[in-house]
Amino acid sequence: MAITGGVVSQEATAGPLLVSLQGGTSLHFSGGHEFLDILWDGLDGVAEQAETADDRTVRRHQHIEYLPGDDYRSPDSVPLVIVADWPDAP
Repeated sequence: MAITGGVVSQEATAGPLLVSLQGGTSLHFSGGHEFLDILWDGLDGVAEQAETADDRTVRRHQHIEYLPGDDYRSPDSVPLVIVADWPDAP
């Protein structure tokens, strides 16, 4: 599922990173600051890889999702894949 034209919100709370959908078009992140940093580090990393890529046919991406035994992400999180994409050259 791709969310376009939706809203993104963030809330600092206690506990691990929780990625959720609200109302079908709003992406919501919550968790402790150290866990929210996982998400923002992922965004920064994918953006940096995309900006410096020589081969733009390779889609830079990162998965932010819960795996069993993970203390950093909530098991209630929806899987999130961050993808760098840009329009085709004219």
